[in-house]
Amino acid sequence: MIDIHHHCLPNVDDGPRDLEEAVALCRMASDDGIDTIVATPHVLRGRWQNTSRAVLEDALTSLRAAVGESPRLLLGSEYFFAHDVVDALASGTVIPLAGSRYVLIEFATNTIPPMIEQPFYRLQLDGWTPVIAHPERNAIFQSKPQLLASLVRLGAKAQVTAASLTGDFGSEAREVSFNWIAAGMVHVVASDSHNTRKRPPRMTAALAAVRETAGEAVATALFRDNPRAIVEGRGLPYDPELKENQPKSGLLSRVAKLFKQH
Repeated sequence: MIDIHHHCLPNVDDGPRDLEEAVALCRMASDDGIDTIVATPHVLRGRWQNTSRAVLEDALTSLRAAVGESPRLLLGSEYFFAHDVVDALASGTVIPLAGSRYVLIEFATNTIPPMIEQPFYRLQLDGWTPVIAHPERNAIFQSKPQLLASLVRLGAKAQVTAASLTGDFGSEAREVSFNWIAAGMVHVVASDSHNTRKRPPRMTAALAAVRETAGEAVATALFRDNPRAIVEGRGLPYDPELKENQPKSGLLSRVAKLFKQH
């Protein structure tokens, strides 16, 4: 498997505190079936600015030397969304995934800024493809999946967290993740791993869950084929049309069931 969202660089964000912990995390990822990791430190998120590409490249070089050849380590970043994202990319502040034209973008947990369609559109005019990190853990996307669907229709891609599929982020995140996979709204699964204790990779367990619910072809696409295409800078081989009638989730689905019973 190829993991395009992984916080393995030591002492740059809320990932590993030192090189020893970073090496242990990478080896745990390898044991979990991950052969390629894209290191994605937080960029321009609160106290984690990480605006020096040279510093991050040095950290990756040191980690590679300590880890060895497996897993393969590549560099990217997880950009905390602001409306000047196009300018941040042009300045080199934001590092795309593995040197590709794909950019990993996160939002705050409980909000989505207004008027995000325009910067997303501008990104794509400039040849970039935004990949939305863990939308299933965002309260707004959970309650308004049509907002995520509108961004996907504009050309954005969605990345779900492996641990959401195994229930580690709660029942709501798990339910919407599988609903969105069924609706064709998810393009890649990644670990968003931060450490070996509370935030381990969990990719193998998530792969099994998706294989059971969505089938082998979809599981292979989300965990292998699409991540490989991102790393190689190609178009996604699995990019399905969105299904219009998406399943309701969480509270909405429970309310709908109550009405059907009366």
